[in-house]
Formats: sequence, structure tokens, C-alpha cells
Amino acid sequence: MLLAIFTISYIVTLVMQVFVPYLVRETIVFGVTVPEQNIKHPILGLMKKRYAQIVGISGVVLLVILLVINWIAKPSEITQGILLLSVLYGMLAVSLVLYWLNHQKITKLKKKEQWGINIKQVRAVDLTARSRDEILPWPFYVVPIGVTVFLMIFTVLHYEQIPNNVAVHWGPNGEADAWQEKSYFTAISLPLVMLMMQCMMWGIVDSVKRSAIRLSVNRQEESLEDQLKTRKYMSWHMMLISYALTVLLSVLQLSNIYPSLAEGGKLLPMFIAFLVLVLGSLLFYVWKKRQLRLSYVDNVVSEVMDVDEDRYWKGGLIYMNAQDPSVFVEKRFGVGWTMNLANPRAYIVIVLPFVILLLISIFSL
Repeated sequence: MLLAIFTISYIVTLVMQVFVPYLVRETIVFGVTVPEQNIKHPILGLMKKRYAQIVGISGVVLLVILLVINWIAKPSEITQGILLLSVLYGMLAVSLVLYWLNHQKITKLKKKEQWGINIKQVRAVDLTARSRDEILPWPFYVVPIGVTVFLMIFTVLHYEQIPNNVAVHWGPNGEADAWQEKSYFTAISLPLVMLMMQCMMWGIVDSVKRSAIRLSVNRQEESLEDQLKTRKYMSWHMMLISYALTVLLSVLQLSNIYPSLAEGGKLLPMFIAFLVLVLGSLLFYVWKKRQLRLSYVDNVVSEVMDVDEDRYWKGGLIYMNAQDPSVFVEKRFGVGWTMNLANPRAYIVIVLPFVILLLISIFSL
């Protein structure tokens, strides 16, 4: 079961990594701003194609090697877990190395050929954009938090029904495989983890809603449609994950109070349903993002271009701009959003809940 779940997740991750260069804006190539006049440069197309080929082939080879080893050696569960993670990180490492090499090459090419050197840089703004934003409102994310608070109270009220050993981890087969001695803290540690994750997801969506809507100066209406729909589908994705996580972890928590819920592999269908929902939601988001992507038939000759923000992107991956009030901005390479590390609020939204999650995990051991 572990191998099957990993294989499905691995294939989805590999497909996304292969097609990343074709998902982001055409004016952003391997983390580098490219003026519209140069987006059809033959070298750029060749780099994207080679990246996709190498990542795809190496990812398939690694997966085949894993399956062969698993078939021949039949490793223990611990060894198998190490092999699975090694293959996943190996594929991601190949992707990252290729990205970095291409990023450096395009940066040098841009400087050598002086792309955009004589083009006026303009930042497009639409004052009506906020009124058209379709990100889900905050009540959608408060409901799961209310469920978690009720679950914590319910757990305390039924503390005496909980066995002396509290399940704190479940394997891919849906059965508990780690326990801790019962205490009030360990009894509610799982809802606490759930609460922190819910708050984090709510904080991400709220921060994206407050972030700037970035338009293309030469294609303002199309780029506005892309931004509004992308933000909407992102909020749907986060809402589905929040609700699915709440249902799954609530059942796991209740199984500590009512052990019969976990008997006979009853939890396995929930694990499978959760995986299908999360991966399906992610693929839907990626598919819609690809549909909304601005497409240029040919090089666009224009007297103006979007503001070149390369100086704020370290390696095209890490964004640091103290003048930008946005907490989150769209990734330049990859799917989703990344933090503005120069904005202190980003640490409250992401780092603080993560530290609390870490402390909960440590003290529940």
C-alpha cells in the first residue's frame, strides 16, 4: 500500500515538474524576466524542451529502479520508506540543478544581448480589480477551526474513555503504528496540530487576498482575468484541503475515544479518499492555471514592458522586497505562491504556526 500511494504521488509530482516551464508566464523563464520582444528566442524554447526531457527521463528511470529493487530485494518497511524518499528527492534534485543552470544561462544571455535596455518599464494598475476578486471569504476557513475547537472540548469531556496509550501516528494502511502515554496534552495534541494547520491555510488565503494583483502592461485585461481566476482557484484548493484534513484528523482523533472506528481497516478508505481529493484538487488547479496562461503567438514589439523585478528574486526562487506590502507572490518557477521574506507578516503567517507545530510534536513525544 505504501508503494502504491507513493507511486501515484510521485507520478503527479514528476508530471508537474516536467511541465513547470510551460505553466508560468512566458515573460518569466527559469526565474528571469524576459521582455515580450524576446520571449520567442530560440534558445529559450530549446532550454524548456531539454529541461522537460531530462527531468522526465531521469524521473522515470529512478521510479523503475525503485520498483525493481522493491520487487527483487523486498525491503523492510523502514528501508522501503528511505528508498521512496531518496527517489523523490533525487528527482527533485535533478529538477533543481537543471533549473539553476538554465537560470544562470538566461541571466548571462539577457545581459549579453541587453534585453529591455531601451524599453520603458511600467507597472500596470487596475483600480477596479479588488472589487472583482473572487477569493473565498473568511467564514469558509473559520468553520473547520470551530469544528476543531469543539473536538478538543469533546476530547477533554471524554478523557476517561481514552485508553492509557493514545495513538499519535497512523501508517498508510490506516492502522495506528505509534502511541504515547495518555495525558491531557497528548489527548488533544492531534487537534492542536490540526488547528495550527487550519490557521496557516486561512492565513495564506487571507494574505494572498491582500497581495497585489500583478498585471501585464501590454495585455492588461487578459492578465487581470488570469490573476483573478488563479486566486479564486487557489482559495478553492486551500478550502478543500482544509475541510478534507479536518474530516480525516477528526475521525482519527475520535478513534482514540471510540477504538471501534479504527478496527478492521475502516480508516483505509478515508486515507485513500483524502489522497484522491488533495491530488485531484491540485491537478485541477494546475490545469486551470495552464488554461489561463497568457499565450504569445509571436514576439511582441512594444515601447513599454513590465517592471523588471529580477533584483528582488534571489536565484529566481526567493523573493525579498521590503517595498512590496504583499506577503505572498506567485512563484517564478513552480505552481503556487511563495513568501515575501522581507515582509514581517510572512513570518507570523507561516513561521509561527510551523514553530508551534514543531513544539507540539516535540512535547507529545
